[in-house]
Amino acid sequence: MARPYPKKEAPVYKEVLIWFLIATTLAVVNWLVLNPGGVDDTGIHIHGLILQLIFSYFVFTHILILVAVFRSTLYPRIKNFRSFIQHAAGLLFAFAGFSIGMFNLQWFGDIVFEWLFPGHSFHFSILDTINHWLLVFIVISIIGIFAISYYTMWINLKESYRIHMERERLRSELGNAREMQMKLMPAQAPVVPGIDIAGLCDPAREVGGDFFDYFHTDETPERLAIAVADVSGKGMKAAMTAVMTNGMLHASAVSDHAPDKLLRIINSPLHHKTDKRMFTALLYGVIDTQNGTFEFVNAGQMPPLLMRNKKLISLASNGPRLPLGITPEVPYESTQVELQPGDRLLIHTDGVNEAMNPDRELFGTHRLTEAFTATDQIHSSPGALTHIRSQIDTFTNGHESHDDITMVMITVDQDSLSLFC
Repeated sequence: MARPYPKKEAPVYKEVLIWFLIATTLAVVNWLVLNPGGVDDTGIHIHGLILQLIFSYFVFTHILILVAVFRSTLYPRIKNFRSFIQHAAGLLFAFAGFSIGMFNLQWFGDIVFEWLFPGHSFHFSILDTINHWLLVFIVISIIGIFAISYYTMWINLKESYRIHMERERLRSELGNAREMQMKLMPAQAPVVPGIDIAGLCDPAREVGGDFFDYFHTDETPERLAIAVADVSGKGMKAAMTAVMTNGMLHASAVSDHAPDKLLRIINSPLHHKTDKRMFTALLYGVIDTQNGTFEFVNAGQMPPLLMRNKKLISLASNGPRLPLGITPEVPYESTQVELQPGDRLLIHTDGVNEAMNPDRELFGTHRLTEAFTATDQIHSSPGALTHIRSQIDTFTNGHESHDDITMVMITVDQDSLSLFC
């Protein structure tokens, strides 16, 4: 679920400008209605307008000072309260400023009036017209709150649109990145006599750190290299590391290195070129159809599962199992397994075991072995892989996946005895 964007508030100087415009408008309206100073030869006494503007700005200055006090003292404490509580508290401070301003206007008015109209007397008392000034304050408050709220809403709508467009741009870029990442993985299984192979990769996000690949080493059809990797972390950084690891595998596999030697070759540059907090769990193996062996190195990946005669065997590996990139030098060792007709091999990342249902239960090794054992009646690797994936989907029941799910299934044909001898 997307997080709500943070709401913006009107800048302080914009709020001051809004109050300034309100003060000016009220002064002009009051001048036109009351017309103090009368009409002279030019039609309307300009000094009366100046007087109304000064009075209005004088009172509004008090309001702004008290509102500023409210913003700096009480508002941070009630910022997360409901809006009507915030408005009520703000109005209370504004009314206090208005009252002080009107009280001070009683002596300030004499000074200004004497300056604009020398020789004339000026009498003003807030008590004489308290109902009028209370009505003026209510009008001021309604106009001010409406103006600032409207402007704040306009700011938030503008910000919301900007965030929406930015999200659409990022979604488009992530979609393109996902498409490119998926194209790096095999679109179809290689044709290998006696071997049926299938793979899938479902990123938890638009892009992820898992990948699988298979290719012929040194363009030798008898030797098929298989890689299943899981880069720590999520998102673009993990995806870029996965792409780099995949490229190194292809470049090094051309020379048909043994699996342990190949991992030693790519481990050092991965350590130096990637974030020190990132690492790559990788299982890399080579199936040799000429001598019927599977030689592999497990660098931090889940142990492969071998089903033979309806029994499951977890394939342990020799040597250290440190993921790639943690330290520059790791003495990886290869493990070799003799394959037999009818064998079925499952290589997977921990996203399979750690798939979670709405009750936060893990799919786990037990359910995986049950799902894998049930594929004994399914003859093809793609069908067996589809069955396991459907069992995971049934278990998670639509719960959002928190990790990438990647699997490769290898089935040795029952009729391949002549190839594996």
